[in-house]
Amino acid sequence: MNSLALNFTSLLAEISYEVRTNVKIAFAILMVIASIAIIVVIMMQKGTNDDVGVISGSSETYYGKNKERNKEGVLKKITLGLFVFILVCAIISFVVGVA
Repeated sequence: MNSLALNFTSLLAEISYEVRTNVKIAFAILMVIASIAIIVVIMMQKGTNDDVGVISGSSETYYGKNKERNKEGVLKKITLGLFVFILVCAIISFVVGVA
């Protein structure tokens, strides 16, 4: 494990400072764009108070059963995808910046 870390560190040390700086700037720009996109997607989602029909037992509707296929399900998947993208970008920019 230690030799793997040394190999990775020596590989990063071979990358010039300008390239590392440009990569960090590019990932920062991508993260800002993805952050704005995730804010917009979250604002488009409905609140959790829309499921009040559970009290009256009306949640067993076609809409309730197929919630993952409609707009709310798609927005949740987009939110998760953007979150994972921001997380990966942050990890990559940290690793590039360490060397």
